[in-house]
Amino acid sequence: MTLVDKIGAITAIVVFALLAGAYFYAFRPKNKQKFEDLRNFVNKEE
Repeated sequence: MTLVDKIGAITAIVVFALLAGAYFYAFRPKNKQKFEDLRNFVNKEE
């Protein structure tokens, strides 16, 4: 296994971990209200 292969494997693992973390953060029930509040923030006129 060359250095390039190792760097590629580590990069793939890091990207997978970040995407999995983002997925679990977004679908956590604790964060549901925050995302519901932010859903239409562009359309709010204040």
